[in-house]
Amino acid sequence: MTTDAIMENKDRELGLCPVCGHGHIIKTNRDYVCSDRLRPSGNYSCRFSMPLRTHGVNVTDDMIRQLIQHGKTDLMEMCNQDGFPYQGRFAIGSNGYVVKPEMKTLDAVCPDCGGQIIMTRSGYACINKLSHNPTCDFIVPNYICDRFINEAEATAFLHGEPDVLDGFVNKNTQVTFSAYLTRGEDGKIVLSSKIGICPHCGGRMLVGVKAFNCSNYKKDGCEFKVWKHYYGHKTTLRDVQNLLEYGEMTTPFEGYSANGHIQRIILKVGSKCEIQTLPYKEHKK
Repeated sequence: MTTDAIMENKDRELGLCPVCGHGHIIKTNRDYVCSDRLRPSGNYSCRFSMPLRTHGVNVTDDMIRQLIQHGKTDLMEMCNQDGFPYQGRFAIGSNGYVVKPEMKTLDAVCPDCGGQIIMTRSGYACINKLSHNPTCDFIVPNYICDRFINEAEATAFLHGEPDVLDGFVNKNTQVTFSAYLTRGEDGKIVLSSKIGICPHCGGRMLVGVKAFNCSNYKKDGCEFKVWKHYYGHKTTLRDVQNLLEYGEMTTPFEGYSANGHIQRIILKVGSKCEIQTLPYKEHKK
């Protein structure tokens, strides 16, 4: 663009360039551009240029003024390259404008670097994994063995309180199984069914579909098990781990009588390795 053309556009200047702070933003017939990009001064040439239409948005003068005054625009509906709509905003970067999609965060942080956990289409990822130069690789996949991992389940895991999840499917046998989320030696999220040692025979205690069972059930006939429900309470992973480690639960749960009365109950391994349900107050005496 010639100097005369720039002068003709003087009335179309919208303010100082938010990138270089020297040139003025001018609207042309194809973009909003810094005058120092059109007419470099010395060895410096600003790189700011923003098309009149980008990411499915017709860019307006008001949006440019927001970038100049606040460094970002309001949220708006945008479209990706495949035509899918999403909420996002334009913002000023080091060399021009950038697009910042609106992100939904979890009430949890990355266990590796402390970054915020963000919901993505493939899982719950550390925000530092999503940059152009990622510094973290942590993610909880949201689909494992034909089962969707929801936000609450991922959050519980990230808070150090994973629980048993039902409905996973073995891809080879098509058998449904239960497991909990944990991390493998490489730090990746994996499933595990191992929860402790059987107090009766020393076998491995595993998560079953209906109960927590000893791995020696079929081999040696060990019948020790912990059911998944007692008195209307869903037995949690922590419940069973405490029971196996200490011989009894360290924290009572709320159960319900046949008449609907609320009861505080613990589970305890009896002298014959049977599971006892004891009223918490009575047990404490």
